[in-house]
Amino acid sequence: MSSCSKDFLNVNEKNPNSPSVVDPKLVLPAAENAIATTMNNPRRFEFVYLWHGLWSISGSYSQPQITAQYKLTNTAYQNAFIELYRAGNNLDVIEQQSGDASKVYYKAIAKILKAYVFQNLVDCWGDVPYTEAFKTADGNLKPKYDKQQAIYEDLVVQLDDAMNLIQTATSTAEKLSNISDIIYQGDMGLWLKFANTLKLRILIHQADMDGRSAYITGKIATTAAIGYIGAGEGALNNPPYVVSSGKMNPFYETFYNNAGTPQSDAVSYYFAGKDAITFLQATNDPRIAKLYLPYSGNLYDGNIFGTPSELLTINSKTSKLGFAVGDPGTMIGTPTKSAPVLTDVESLFIQAEAAQRGLISGDAQALYESAVTRSFVYMGLSPAAAGNFLGQTSSKVNYTSALDKRELIISQKWIALNGVAPVEIWTDYRRTGFPSGLHFSTDPAKAGPGTPPVRLLYPQDELNVNSDNVLAVGTIDQFTSKIFWQKR
Repeated sequence: MSSCSKDFLNVNEKNPNSPSVVDPKLVLPAAENAIATTMNNPRRFEFVYLWHGLWSISGSYSQPQITAQYKLTNTAYQNAFIELYRAGNNLDVIEQQSGDASKVYYKAIAKILKAYVFQNLVDCWGDVPYTEAFKTADGNLKPKYDKQQAIYEDLVVQLDDAMNLIQTATSTAEKLSNISDIIYQGDMGLWLKFANTLKLRILIHQADMDGRSAYITGKIATTAAIGYIGAGEGALNNPPYVVSSGKMNPFYETFYNNAGTPQSDAVSYYFAGKDAITFLQATNDPRIAKLYLPYSGNLYDGNIFGTPSELLTINSKTSKLGFAVGDPGTMIGTPTKSAPVLTDVESLFIQAEAAQRGLISGDAQALYESAVTRSFVYMGLSPAAAGNFLGQTSSKVNYTSALDKRELIISQKWIALNGVAPVEIWTDYRRTGFPSGLHFSTDPAKAGPGTPPVRLLYPQDELNVNSDNVLAVGTIDQFTSKIFWQKR
């Protein structure tokens, strides 16, 4: 089920570790697109959707054993690691070649996106190469692995530096265009908010750790005046996408080709997860019709991942992933739909949780309701429909009725990020345990304590070429070697 990364806008492909000198305005869109392609390729993070009740596998296929049985190998999902480092290398090139004051905006964006890359690497693999990651020009082909908490702390420093660069830039700074910046088209005010939102995401991941409260609130306070990504300000990548092979929205292209016909082993492979269907139906949520297809009329159903084929609900009575030709609001979307990097939906949920925890000022209920409303809008539904939904008395929807406000926020975020931000779904579950009541893989041969792995294993490529530094990290167990911020 592995697939090659698209070469659309790729540069330095022949030797990504020794890129030639290229103008940052050419390298930046390639790096932005590479990140969006990896983060929106379902093959890279399918395990999150499968392990957390959102997707299942068709009864026409054998269940993928290493995923269903939690028996991860060093080759499992390693492409994301490789691709993120490739993008990070190009961003590092931009940063190093943007010392002139005229290139300060390129340098700031490169630092912001490098922080985004490494946050995701840490959240999946823990300790990773960081301080020596891109030192090949100095002859270091085997970078050491840095401690994950130290990386996280330096990411906050780098984001603060990037925000300062933007705020102190002079009139000589080169303005970016929609060609050189395919996420925000050179709007540095929005890049400021992206950086601060990413910083808040990094900090809130650590909110349940002992002794981190003062650190978190102190770091938040230094840039609080900048604000965060708000409604309509999400970071969305678009080169622009066109209806041509290898140049379409990466999520869409996993499922459909440029002729609009199904890709093999995609549309017929992934089906709805039972937990998501049950949750959406119990809350009368109209987003169900955007996330999944009814198998008949208005009927929806899903399966629990890992269920042996002979016990699965048959395909004819199981929902596929949502798709309607020309409707960008469905999960699969359209070939030219922008690819999410950090949406306004996620930002508002992060802010809602931060406000509920007392980490930022603001009305947690208003932020939560705004997050849900923006999720409706993102899926092509009206704010009025969101208002009707939020007006229910259900404790799974209504903020006032909810006994556990944090579980409400995270559970609705789980639904809203389905097909949008898999790593954050996984991170939220690992750090909070929400949503509760998920049915994990039912494969009778599954390993471990019954719950999914808490991390990925280091890639085989790393073991082949950098084994001494990988082994220096120590023994890694996918069930017990938790990422540093997980305290449950």
